[in-house]
Amino acid sequence: MRISPIFPALAVVCLCASAGRLSSQTRVLPAITFTGAPAYSQSELLAFTGLKSAGSLTQQQVQDAAQRLNDTGLFAEVNFTGNDKGIVFALKPAPPNAMLPARFANFVWWQDDELDRLLKARVALYNGAAVPIAGNMRESICTALTSMLEEKGLAGASVSSITPASSRAGGSLVFSIDSPPVLIHSLALADTSPAMQSNLAYIMQDIAGQPWDKDASFSDIASRVVIVYRDQGYLDAVIVKQAHSAPAVTANGIQLDLTASVIEGAQYHVSQLAWPGSEFLSTSDFNKQSKFKPGDPDSPTALRASLKLLSNAYGAKGYIAARVLAPPVIDRTAHQVAYTISVDPGPQYRLKSVTFLGVSDEQTRQLNSAWKLHPGDIFDSSYPMKFVSQVGAILGQGYRVAIAQKQDSSALTVDLTVTLTKSAAPRQN
Repeated sequence: MRISPIFPALAVVCLCASAGRLSSQTRVLPAITFTGAPAYSQSELLAFTGLKSAGSLTQQQVQDAAQRLNDTGLFAEVNFTGNDKGIVFALKPAPPNAMLPARFANFVWWQDDELDRLLKARVALYNGAAVPIAGNMRESICTALTSMLEEKGLAGASVSSITPASSRAGGSLVFSIDSPPVLIHSLALADTSPAMQSNLAYIMQDIAGQPWDKDASFSDIASRVVIVYRDQGYLDAVIVKQAHSAPAVTANGIQLDLTASVIEGAQYHVSQLAWPGSEFLSTSDFNKQSKFKPGDPDSPTALRASLKLLSNAYGAKGYIAARVLAPPVIDRTAHQVAYTISVDPGPQYRLKSVTFLGVSDEQTRQLNSAWKLHPGDIFDSSYPMKFVSQVGAILGQGYRVAIAQKQDSSALTVDLTVTLTKSAAPRQN
C-alpha cells in the first residue's frame, strides 16, 4: 500500500485477513460491513468500493476495494477481515490535522451551498465538512469542478487546489479556476459624496483587471476604501452591499463588474494637537513645522508626518529608539479628536563604525575624510542622509547610495554600511 509522504506515521494501510482468510478463488459471502466511519452510511461505502454484498468476490477484489478507500486520504488505516459470515472493513478516520475545509475562491456561477450540493452528488464520499490534504479526493473535486465549468461552455477550463503554507496553522484548501482567469472588469462605489470621489478614483482604476476572489477581493476593496475615508476624517465609514454582476466570458477571461455602497458617516476634525515641548523640539517650533493643525480633518497620514518631526528631533540626538505616543481622544458627539503627545526617549546610542563598500581605496579615503560623524560620537540619525547629498561633490555624479544601519541594543551602538554603486552611463545613439 502507498504511504503518504506528508503523514508517514498515519497513512500506513494494513490489509490483513483473519485466520479465516479469503482464498484466491471466488467466494460467495453473505455480508460486507464497515466500521469506524460514522460519517458515512454503509450504502455509501459499499457503493464506493464497487463491491456487492452477498455477491461473488475474490481476495483481489477486496484488496482493490481497500486500496480505493485508502487512496481517498480519508482514512489513516484500512483493515479487513473475512470469514464464512462475511467481510468487515475496519476504518480509522484520518486525524484532524490531515484534513482541511475547502474554500472555493472564484467559482462565480455558484454560491457555496450550491457547490457543496453539486459536489456531494459528483464526488464519492465528499461530505462538505473537510477534505484530506493527501490522497486523491482533491483531484476528484478538481475534476468535478472542471466538468461543471465545461457545462457552462468553458471548454478547456482548468482548476487547481492550493494547500496553505502551513497546514498545522489551519487555513483551507483553496480551489480556484486557473484558466480562463476570473477578473474584475470594473468597480462602482455608490453613495459617495462628491468631495470623496476624486480620492476614490485611484482605487477604482487600480482594481480593474485584478483577479477576483469572492472573499479576498471584497475584503481588499473594503479595506482600501475605508483607509481613504479614514484619512479624510471619516472614522465611521463602512462598506455595505458588495455584489457582482453576472459573469461575462470574453477573450480576456471571465469578467465581473463589482458594486459596493458606502455609508460615510460624519467627518471628524482635530480639536487639539498638544506637544508640551522638550529640549529637542519646543512647542512653538513643533507647531510651526507641523502641517497637521486643529480644525483639520482627522488624518492618520498627517498625524504620522507630524509625529515624525519628533522622531527626527530625538533621533538626531542619539535617541533612535524613541517612542512617540499620541493616543486619540474621540468625541463622537462633537465629531472631534484630541491628541496629547508624549515621548519615551529610551537609551541614547553612539556610532561604532562606518564602512564604505563598492569604491576604490582612494575613494574610500576621500569619503572617510568627508565623513564628520566619528566612532564614539552620539549617533545623529539624520546625518547619513545629509552625507548622501554630498557624495556627488566628493566622487562625482552618477552614484547610487544605500545605507544599512545595524543597532546593538546591548552596547547601545550603531554600525553603518554605506554601499555605493556607479550608475551605467547612458548609451549614445
